[in-house]
Amino acid sequence: MDLNLALFHGLNLGPGSPAWLMGVARFCSTVLPAAALLGALVLLPWRGAAGRRALGVTLLAILLAWLVARGLSSAWPTPRPFALGLGHQGLAHKATASFPSSHASVAFAFGLALWARWPWRRGRWLPLLLAALVAWSRVALGLHFPLDVLAGAFVGGLGAWLALRGLGKRAAGASALRPSGAVDERPVRTP
Repeated sequence: MDLNLALFHGLNLGPGSPAWLMGVARFCSTVLPAAALLGALVLLPWRGAAGRRALGVTLLAILLAWLVARGLSSAWPTPRPFALGLGHQGLAHKATASFPSSHASVAFAFGLALWARWPWRRGRWLPLLLAALVAWSRVALGLHFPLDVLAGAFVGGLGAWLALRGLGKRAAGASALRPSGAVDERPVRTP
């Protein structure tokens, strides 16, 4: 049995799983992505220019990741686990292409872009935790294989990197790969 399939069977919630855990997985898959985005749309602009820049980079990262994920799933359509009769499907879904997970792509674009441009002193880990919960829920509910969400995390990372290299670097005037709280160690040139 390959590792992807073994991990799927280990993470997929079956009929014997606790109802509360199935509820958490459904919440993480259906409500959490929209709630996190809404929270960012409401809270980030209140942090001034840094918050607005973080929001702009995050929205661009999400768009780029979604476009890449859609393109890849069109180019390499792979069946979802439930379409192959594998595991337990805990949430209704069409039998569309599975690779990469669009949910994981968007969640990790959101998480990584915000991690890099987080405008608060604490809690930079929170967007990444939300992304990981979304990715876990997709496998737990039988909608994706672990490789699908891992590829989605990579696509999300690519979207965040591209957005940070574009908007983030221009807007912040600093290296897009350095978290916003990091110290810039480049030498200062004087005239």
